Amino acid sequence: MLPIILKLKLATTAAAGLAAAASPLPMPAEALAMTVVERAAAPIEVKLHDENMMIDASVAIRRDGTMDDATAAEVKRLFRCRQTGRAHVIARRTLAMLADIADKYDRTIEFVSVYRVQRGESPTSPHRDARAIDFRIRGVSLTQIRDYLWRKYTEVGIGWYPAEQFIHMDSRPTLHDTAWTFLAGENHYHPYWAEVARRPVREAPPQRHRPGV
Repeated sequence: MLPIILKLKLATTAAAGLAAAASPLPMPAEALAMTVVERAAAPIEVKLHDENMMIDASVAIRRDGTMDDATAAEVKRLFRCRQTGRAHVIARRTLAMLADIADKYDRTIEFVSVYRVQRGESPTSPHRDARAIDFRIRGVSLTQIRDYLWRKYTEVGIGWYPAEQFIHMDSRPTLHDTAWTFLAGENHYHPYWAEVARRPVREAPPQRHRPGV
């Protein structure tokens, strides 16, 4: 459940939005700016499903990845290492990306793995540093999520696991972007989809109208 204070913030923001929509008069510039600021500051409800424990949860995370203390404790518990039981604070930018995904698709995010420190986990794994999340969103194609994240963010790692049916995303500040497809037990780096996803969008050429057409 959402902490009470976060429920109040969500309700207040929603009420402000409804009032603005119902008003027959244009909103003053200052009021409009305030509404935009409130929306940006308001936490986003992130609906989660733990694929390992088969439990559901809902937490409120701000767009910058911050949250109140009660929510932070709940997120830390939810995303703990399933093998060792150890917990770690999840990277703020990773949580910001998670909130963005939740806001964009407004569906439950089914997470497969987050923090991992069991024996055999690579010392360079972003999961070990609590910077990575493996997840899927039922009803949304993996390729759509993959391309959205790769197109919008930098200093990230985005991996597509078509057979396992999940997307890996991690934040990696100061490191170069890395994209890959996992097939037959191997990572295939610099995939074609990553090149296509970041191509500039070309504007359609102006149409020429012939006389009488």
